Amino acid sequence: MPTAQKAITATGTGLSFVIFMIWGFLLGVVLFPSIRLFKGKRARKAFHRQVRISWRSFIEIMKITQAFKSIEVTGLENLPANRPCLLIANHLTLVDIVVLGAHVPDFNCVVKMGLWNHPFFGSVVRACDFIPNVASEAFIEQCQNGFSQNRPLIIFPQGSRYMPDVPIKFQRGAAQVAVRTGVDVHPVIYTCSPVTLAKGMPWYKVPPSPKLRIEIQPALPPPGDFDTSAPIPKQVRQLNAWWEQYFKAEIEKRRSHQDIECACA
Repeated sequence: MPTAQKAITATGTGLSFVIFMIWGFLLGVVLFPSIRLFKGKRARKAFHRQVRISWRSFIEIMKITQAFKSIEVTGLENLPANRPCLLIANHLTLVDIVVLGAHVPDFNCVVKMGLWNHPFFGSVVRACDFIPNVASEAFIEQCQNGFSQNRPLIIFPQGSRYMPDVPIKFQRGAAQVAVRTGVDVHPVIYTCSPVTLAKGMPWYKVPPSPKLRIEIQPALPPPGDFDTSAPIPKQVRQLNAWWEQYFKAEIEKRRSHQDIECACA
């Protein structure tokens, strides 16, 4: 039975991504060029609405095809209404941004240059006015522009997916945004049991019946000894180190809970 379930999960995963790629092509090449006839904020919201609809559909397809046994997002009530915020998340699976973005209205996110310049997905992310991941003052300005429109910004400080047994290491871009803009910061904790679609894990070698859970937590204040009068680079380093410690503790807490559940099963 485990072998049969593993085959079902692998087949469902492959089928889900084929459908996702076809739909992404249709969005980027057929639908979005027609919406481009409109301009400004109205056009962006139309683009964004179509992306969220397609991502929600993709999530349902993954559950129907048993690529995932369950996908759960909790803590949406912790997001502020009509006020910008920064969501920082550990990056565990290939579908992290899809699942979170499908549930966060009018979200903004930072995308890799490879995706920004992609033949057809690139037009989708540019139309949604997402932010390319480039190290410059323009990056902070683009983040601030999104905050001025009350858009929540999603950043994965690790920069790429990781394996759960690899220590968490954050790049400092998210901390730069937090220090320079002063917006509330909400941790987002991803757990997946068993782990699937992680870095270096082919889609056809996925484990059977994975369960993905995403927890959006209340705003996380800086540590008690945080020195707001210190030079910005020092504030960024201190905040980044605090986030790394926080995520390590939170993830370890959930891992221990999963181990207890497995032992009792």
